[in-house]
Amino acid sequence: MSQATIDQTPIQCRICGGQIHAVKTHLERDHKDWTVERYQQEFPDAPMLSEFMKVKIAERKRELSGEAPAEAARTEMAEAVSLSLPATKRPFHEVFGLEADKKTLSAKGKPIPINVFAPHSQQDYVPAIDEGYVFDPEELKDVVLGFELDMPVFVWGHKGSGKTELFEQVCARTNRPLLRVQHTVNTEESHIVGQWTVKGGHTVFELGPLPMAMLNGWTYLADEYDFGLPNVLSVYQPVLEGKPLVIKEADAANRIVRPHPNFRFVATGNTNGSGDETGLYQGTSIQNSANFDRFGVTIHKKYMSEKDEIRILRQKAGLVEDDAKKLAQFAKQVREAYDGSKISDIISPRALINGARLGVSKASFSKGIALAFTNKLSKVDQAVVNGLAQRIFGA
Repeated sequence: MSQATIDQTPIQCRICGGQIHAVKTHLERDHKDWTVERYQQEFPDAPMLSEFMKVKIAERKRELSGEAPAEAARTEMAEAVSLSLPATKRPFHEVFGLEADKKTLSAKGKPIPINVFAPHSQQDYVPAIDEGYVFDPEELKDVVLGFELDMPVFVWGHKGSGKTELFEQVCARTNRPLLRVQHTVNTEESHIVGQWTVKGGHTVFELGPLPMAMLNGWTYLADEYDFGLPNVLSVYQPVLEGKPLVIKEADAANRIVRPHPNFRFVATGNTNGSGDETGLYQGTSIQNSANFDRFGVTIHKKYMSEKDEIRILRQKAGLVEDDAKKLAQFAKQVREAYDGSKISDIISPRALINGARLGVSKASFSKGIALAFTNKLSKVDQAVVNGLAQRIFGA
């Protein structure tokens, strides 16, 4: 039976109301004080498995020819649960805690409805909400639009600009499970799609993070995408087109993986695939244009405005207004020096926050900035940055 013809309707947990496929697995993850026996005694008419899970377990048993124990089959199938998350429509600005204004409302001045998912059995995969994260409404609307239209989204920009956190906070606020996968020059296709391994004395094909996200309806975050090799990243191309993933090396049961309706593909990078023009991001490589062409939405994420940087410095480092303004002004001047080719590196909000926190502890923002940023620079760059710090912070 193909994935497309299986009834994927979940059952409901009688304890929390979550949408699940296997009671035993759900109890082990989310209700550790409950046993299967207690659940069956208190809810004698409650189903223990969804029809989807029953079919998948039967398929696994047939594949193993009855040699593997039932517990092993249950564990394997629990790892490939497909979520069918009920969603409700809520106003965009309310979901992200923004003001209702022309930046967050529709062109007609009305709230923009977006999908927010109900609590489910995969809450462990949903990122935590960071109340201090500063959203750019226009960038945020473009990212959410990609999610709503099921278009792959690529966000690129300088270090510390909040690229990864942007996706994490979109998933956190809309209650989407997210799986983050780092890419390096050593990333291989098997790290993405899976490989053969031995479990319980049996040779089985263990699915990688991409097919797991596709089956479960998770958001797959391909982080540091431009650190991967173009020939490896080509494995993503059919998935970026919304088509099934074909794993040539897999067994028959896992060879064709079709994307769940809730599955989303997003990625981050320091470059837009055309190579590093700054010299700051060694290890990134020029990417295949055909691969990047498959991203439906591409966003160049820049550093936040001075006003927003002051706000986040107050939130993250506990600064008073005047001190936050001085640090934000220092960061602005460092970035202007970088843009003017006077120095060869740029300060990120991450380094600025670290410098602020260290500066408070050492009663000197100059010393805090030196520990968090300046000491990483060349001697020539240090002289320029120290001069800026001296003018703004004093001795």
